[in-house]
Amino acid sequence: MGKIALISDRATSTYFKVTGVSNSYSAKDRDEAEKAFRKLNSDETISLVMVTELVFEWIRPLVERSKKEFPLVVAIPGKRGSKAEGDALAQLIKRTVGIDIKVK
Repeated sequence: MGKIALISDRATSTYFKVTGVSNSYSAKDRDEAEKAFRKLNSDETISLVMVTELVFEWIRPLVERSKKEFPLVVAIPGKRGSKAEGDALAQLIKRTVGIDIKVK
């Protein structure tokens, strides 16, 4: 079974570390987020990377260029709440399964 990782702001990262997600990285800017994602993306034991929505915006180009099936990258709400993108689930399904779903 693969490991779970997180890239987020410092507070969220600390909360996840306390709950047992040892691969939790905090990023305060795009460079730190990209560096953490590259490290996790090259680790074959990581199967899921959770990122806050802001971090996802920073690393989106890297995720889209990645041809690897794993790790699966999932955006979660940050400490300021969700931006509520309607097509986020459809994009996730298309990337992982290869099926385009239209959300109405």
